[in-house]
Amino acid sequence: MLLVQKRLFCPLSCIKSPIHHSSYQLCSLFSFSTAEDNSSDHRSKFTLVDPLQSCELSSKEAAKRAKDLICESSSPSIVFFKQSGWSDAQVMKLMQREPRFLCAKVETALKPRLRCLQDMGFSDTETVQLVSSCPSVLRLRDIQPRINFWRSLLGSNERFLKACKTNSFILTFSLAQRIEPSISLLRECGISDERIAHMVMTLSGCFGGVDKLKEVIKYIDELGVPRDSGRYTYALSAVMSMSRSRFDATSSILMKFGWSQPDIIALFRKCPRIWSQSKKSIRDKMTFLMTEAGCELTYIIGRPVILTFSLEKRLRPRYEVLNFLKQNKLLDKEHGLLSVMLLSEEKFINKFLFRHKEKFTSLYDSYCAAVQGKRSVVA
Repeated sequence: MLLVQKRLFCPLSCIKSPIHHSSYQLCSLFSFSTAEDNSSDHRSKFTLVDPLQSCELSSKEAAKRAKDLICESSSPSIVFFKQSGWSDAQVMKLMQREPRFLCAKVETALKPRLRCLQDMGFSDTETVQLVSSCPSVLRLRDIQPRINFWRSLLGSNERFLKACKTNSFILTFSLAQRIEPSISLLRECGISDERIAHMVMTLSGCFGGVDKLKEVIKYIDELGVPRDSGRYTYALSAVMSMSRSRFDATSSILMKFGWSQPDIIALFRKCPRIWSQSKKSIRDKMTFLMTEAGCELTYIIGRPVILTFSLEKRLRPRYEVLNFLKQNKLLDKEHGLLSVMLLSEEKFINKFLFRHKEKFTSLYDSYCAAVQGKRSVVA
């Protein structure tokens, strides 16, 4: 424990209960991102030889050159990708991410590795998706065991491709040194393979080194997030991937609206994915709920899930429909705001809008437009 505390930014020995950590102490947990996790730097440069002559290109410069070469059809690698069924836009996107492919040898590098993917059962469309998400598949020599490992865990090409899109790093991290020990540790914590697979497909940055993962698990346990809860994996991802400054900034916004430090700790225990939202999003939701919707702070603190809904596509449109019906005395009883937000789209429309569709056509149309992101306010 002492070793773990030394790694924190600001251990507070005077605090005995794990639930009453200050927001500054809690934010010290969110410091486990590594340089390896941020290896795809678009500003990095690569030394290129023919067909572009010896020069250095940034990603933007490579994309511009790729565009010119696509028009001229003068790069063997670009010609190869286009003949393999790639569109011009897909080729340019790939070259922007991996400028070195502009000078890759087609016969000895690109063609054998694309053929390997096809031999592993990926269709042409799936191959494009995979290479676009993880260009490293055309660089790594031991790619086959890595792909087989993830497909075995995830269960299908479709889920594997989804995971690669969410976590483009999964094929670059060492299986023996990082991935397998981390997964074994998660299993020891009682997390099923299905939940681990869900993490990989939906949560970015969910795998750090195993030592860091042990520290994160220990602190999440101390914070009281149940391991058998669906929130546990979101808490893991948040702590593993979030910087201290980001957590501190979110906490500061909440405190300006009256949240106490214990309130923020309790919020993290209940809804850790709130920390994946932008500061502006949280600020706008709190402002709307307290000023426009008239919610008391205690109401929001007691029902923090309300902060997980989209402001423009759910909170504001549904509140304004409810408010309109209330003003026109079209409601048969009071309806709690959260209970209305929790309804599925179909149930909400049938219960509050469909019966008034003919009389209030503009209300119905405005709401449907708002939830599709076409308008921000229900007329």
